[in-house]
Amino acid sequence: MPIVSEGVQPLGKKQANLLTAVMRGVPVLGSGKEPHLLTDTDVRGLLRTLQPCTGAQETGEVNRLRPRLLNAVIGAEARRSGYIQGLPRHGAAPLLQAAGEAVRSPLVLRVVYGASTMTPLRALSYVLPAVRMASRLTEAGHRAPHLQIVLAGSLGCWVNGLSGPAVAEETALLARCLGCLLSSLMPGGFGVYGTLASADVAAALDGLVRTLTPARRAHVLERLGGKGGSTADEQTLRYAAAHVLVHDRATVPLALQQGCPVPENATVIDIGSLQERHFHDARRLFGPEDGVGPGALVLSRHSVPPYTMARGGDIGLREFLADGSTQGRTLASAVRHDLRLLWAALPWEELRRVLGVPDERRRVVTDVAQDDLYRFVDVPQGALR
Repeated sequence: MPIVSEGVQPLGKKQANLLTAVMRGVPVLGSGKEPHLLTDTDVRGLLRTLQPCTGAQETGEVNRLRPRLLNAVIGAEARRSGYIQGLPRHGAAPLLQAAGEAVRSPLVLRVVYGASTMTPLRALSYVLPAVRMASRLTEAGHRAPHLQIVLAGSLGCWVNGLSGPAVAEETALLARCLGCLLSSLMPGGFGVYGTLASADVAAALDGLVRTLTPARRAHVLERLGGKGGSTADEQTLRYAAAHVLVHDRATVPLALQQGCPVPENATVIDIGSLQERHFHDARRLFGPEDGVGPGALVLSRHSVPPYTMARGGDIGLREFLADGSTQGRTLASAVRHDLRLLWAALPWEELRRVLGVPDERRRVVTDVAQDDLYRFVDVPQGALR
């Protein structure tokens, strides 16, 4: 029986089966730790919400490419080896919609970094799930996507009351290192942007917070309390509103710092850490603009925000660039996982070369054998060499 609802062009049985096969078993994460795995019934119900194509040619193109695109983004291989975990609650429908739109328009994979006064080395790993996703997409026959990196340091600095000079220095360092890294991994296909905080943006944040009803305000505070470094209710609400302005309404001015600009009329898929599922859900409470709610978000396996130092032990990016010494250090489990991903892309000495560390500094680490470093971050050597 065709997947159809009143007034909507039916989705063919073959297409419905292909999309269901890709989406079946995808983990959907809510506020708890245990995911819900999408079932056939879940997926087929979502397929009824897909917008129809405008003609036979367009329908054929979308039907041919949408399952491949979706598989490259969230399929079994993406979850097995791409450092992809799953989707947020209410995240399957916008992803299905985005997959159809991306067949006909440029695709942008977006990664957003918050503010930090001390950037960890593993922050560089935050872009790697998107880099791997881009490779799978091109292998599947899709046009190469654009990778957009948004460094929201200036915005996060104001919202969270952090030291402006410290955040600016760390944001500049991160921008430089990401530019070097992505020039090596994704030449010509990325852009690093910085947010431009202003009085207008601050007013927009406060205005958006005022739109919340008392019940929705309480729900946002319950879901996001203490997350993102927030220590007060108004700070939490502004931090949630900042996510809406950056992700859903594109009302925060951005300045291109490195790479090339985002293509026009692009479809955007966000790739974010597990914590972003809470913000994706809270963004719905601010009310959609023009009937559009939160867009597509794919969750990576980064369990601790990778742009902040982990409490259980971490390695700073500046520290790594200075001497690379890891002797006697204790690392949190989440840090070890993120560093394994980074070393898999670029072994530590290659990474230092790509980041432009002078030879005299690179020689400082000769007292730390590469085997010791692999062992330190618990990397199976044979798997990465």
